[in-house]
Amino acid sequence: MVRSMRVTVVASGSRGDVQPMAALARGLAAAGYQVTLAAPGNFEPMARGLGIAFHGFSVDVEELLRSDLGRSWLGHSSHSPIRELRLLTALVEQYAAPMAAQTLDLAGTADLFISGIMTVGAVSALSRRDGSGHVCALLAPFHPTAEAASGLYARRPGSSRANRWIGESVLWGTARAFGSPGFQLRGLIDEPARYRRDYRQALRETPTLLGVSPLVVPPAADWPDWVEVTGYWALPAPADFVPDSELAAFLAAGEPPVYLGFGSMSTHDSVGTWRTLLAGLAGRRAVIHSGGADLAEAAATAGVDERVLVVGDVPHEWLFPRMAAVVHHGGAGTTAAGLRSGVPSAAVPHIGDQPYWGRRIAELTGGPAPVPRHLLSPNSLAALLAGLDRPSVRARAAALGERLRAENGVQRAVAALRDFGFAAESGAS
Repeated sequence: MVRSMRVTVVASGSRGDVQPMAALARGLAAAGYQVTLAAPGNFEPMARGLGIAFHGFSVDVEELLRSDLGRSWLGHSSHSPIRELRLLTALVEQYAAPMAAQTLDLAGTADLFISGIMTVGAVSALSRRDGSGHVCALLAPFHPTAEAASGLYARRPGSSRANRWIGESVLWGTARAFGSPGFQLRGLIDEPARYRRDYRQALRETPTLLGVSPLVVPPAADWPDWVEVTGYWALPAPADFVPDSELAAFLAAGEPPVYLGFGSMSTHDSVGTWRTLLAGLAGRRAVIHSGGADLAEAAATAGVDERVLVVGDVPHEWLFPRMAAVVHHGGAGTTAAGLRSGVPSAAVPHIGDQPYWGRRIAELTGGPAPVPRHLLSPNSLAALLAGLDRPSVRARAAALGERLRAENGVQRAVAALRDFGFAAESGAS
């Protein structure tokens, strides 16, 4: 008798990392798979709201980002890749042991594991021990390539050996940063372990879904043929979402505001960040997301402006189309929401893949180049906003948004899984 394939989607990170994986899990469940989302425990309400079974990890990455080490990583790394890697590695080391043990708890629970960039090493070891399938689900292009548009840290336009070499170097650095959970899990099961090499091999050899639009990240000719660029994995705007009265009144009171928000990115100087944003706005109406930088507390300390409203979490899919422009940190999920909205956007990258997304936004829409976090000032923010006001940028952003909204990344991901040999119904009951 045939039964539904059991799939466990293993996600880690902040909301921008987990929400697209939840959207993928939801789509897999709708396609007939028996799906569980394994993620930090604070995301259980999200999973339950989507009707997905949930397995919670004790590690809360968003809480770690607010620690002194997390704030140092996010606040002082955008001008020093070496320092960024060292701080990220130290951050991962803090949760590697519990993450390894709790990943091992998933043994025997799935026919197929789907893992992200932070969990690919540990899940690779687990799936090999279990004899289960393994597919990697990425939100950024980590496979090395010579092609600049598809290369996370490419330096030369077009295609070049230098880009390929940089990509290979970055992969080793990624393995150094995220390899510890897999290394420790292999120790728990008495399997020989090679820190960076195991992680790098897992990423290179695992069939991969890239949850990004091919319009934004074109498939590179030198990628393995089992890297499938599917389109974004996005949750629809909640049909029953109703903004609170303060936000509704603010939006109705004048012209569309600009949005400023840095997601879960924390800082050692929330008051200074708040003052920089207000000065750069120069009187423009704005909605500012408090986020990991605790800007609501900063506003209470430094003073508010009636032309600015500070908000907590509001669904991007609902909010962004109502904005005049969007300035964000360049996280993969927020970048996707900004581009899909059709509203001009730009990035203030802090770490990781964020500079790449900022560059791609500018290349695709003709908008302003990203402003690294350590260079954010009233003048640089004002210039960024002025660049987003150009009619040509508005037109290109609107056209790109329309094309992106017509894609169905989850549907293409489900089809790719079938092509990889993981149909929804398989195995004897």
